Amino acid sequence: MRIQNNVPALNAHRYYGINQAGVTKSIAKLSSGYRINSAADDAAGLAISEKMRAQIRGLTMASKNTQDGISLIQTAEGGMQEIDNMVQRIRELVVYASNDTQDQATAIASEGDRRKIQDEIDALTKEIDSMANRVEFNQKKLVSGDFVGGTDTQRQAYAAAAKNLNTARQIAIDYATGDSWSKAVADIKTLAEANTEKTNGASVTAANKFVTDVEELFGNALKGTTMPGVAQYTEKMVAAVSLLSATMTGWTTTAYTPTGTDGSVTALNAATVSATLASALGTNTGTIATPTASPVTVSGVADAISNVVLRAWQLEEAKSTVENSSVGKLYFQVGANAAQGIETSIGSVDTNMLGIGDGYGKSLIDVMETTGKQTTYQLSILDSALTYVTSERSKLGALQNRLEYTQSSLDISTENLTNAESRIRDVDMAKEMTQFTKMNILFQASTAMLAQANALPQGVLQMLG
Repeated sequence: MRIQNNVPALNAHRYYGINQAGVTKSIAKLSSGYRINSAADDAAGLAISEKMRAQIRGLTMASKNTQDGISLIQTAEGGMQEIDNMVQRIRELVVYASNDTQDQATAIASEGDRRKIQDEIDALTKEIDSMANRVEFNQKKLVSGDFVGGTDTQRQAYAAAAKNLNTARQIAIDYATGDSWSKAVADIKTLAEANTEKTNGASVTAANKFVTDVEELFGNALKGTTMPGVAQYTEKMVAAVSLLSATMTGWTTTAYTPTGTDGSVTALNAATVSATLASALGTNTGTIATPTASPVTVSGVADAISNVVLRAWQLEEAKSTVENSSVGKLYFQVGANAAQGIETSIGSVDTNMLGIGDGYGKSLIDVMETTGKQTTYQLSILDSALTYVTSERSKLGALQNRLEYTQSSLDISTENLTNAESRIRDVDMAKEMTQFTKMNILFQASTAMLAQANALPQGVLQMLG
């Protein structure tokens, strides 16, 4: 028997330490709920799960970002909805004012039915501009043009192009409702009526078609909803004039119609009517070849139409520049990693961009200066404004739907990644409890065996006694 080295005790002590460590690890896992509490527990598993945790937390925050983005979009679209309603009301008022049952007391500016209608139009115009600057989210003005995209210079050019179009529209309306064009139309119709019998009614048909064609061109130009280019508009105008000129050849009449302010009269025939028409149409009819041409010097209705179309084309170009720019747009981070975002722009809906005001509360829709049919020309501008607002609202609605789908995808990805991370990191409580029970029994057994091993050398005393 040896007493210098108690090998059984050393062996028992070694297992005692192993079992104690096992019990300690099991207690840590059962207490924390994690299978991996330190890198030593599973180095590779720790590395994988930490990357997953970063992704999960990023996705969770991206989902919150998406919710905030939806709230912002809803705020902007809600403001646009009210502006849409006000534009609808202005259009309704213009239709109302177009009826010549309304009294127009131009001698006294504060009186008359149309004055009252105009007062409401002016008030609504001011409110549109006020609301455009009042719709905010977290102190960000959403629909005033701050997030239309592009550099400051590009945004200013966009606003200037809208203003130029508004000016061109007003000039066109002035020419279309002016004395020169009105006289030309009246002379054409008078001459056509005088030649009805001679042409078997073809003269009246031709005259009416010409006036209808020009009015259609005029209305389409004011709307600015279709932009085939200045050349095509000009070609249509030239075709209408050519057709009328061809049918007017040979028209004669002995009828007279007053044309002078002094009561003088002028005999109507194809030559005089053609000269009057040419003057009313303007000097540049048919001379604009490309949309990139400079604005014409407006001297008649045809020039005015071409100028409006050109200005509308320039506005489309400026709009395309800011919308395709990567500068100044709203960016929503909707992913856990870099470059996983959505960029968007929100158009300005002040009256300058809508074409119904100057952007500072002054209305360009005027029912006081014109009566009846002439007032309806402004409906084309309001139709264009409604189309613009509806387009912006539709864009925001589509973006909101996209963000909602994005949020749903983020939540699903978060759930699946959390499940995957749980398999790596979390402890299986049932399995670990079994392991704990085993290690606890072994620990108690090793403790008892260590005590027995320590008692073994005492047998030597019996031999010595």
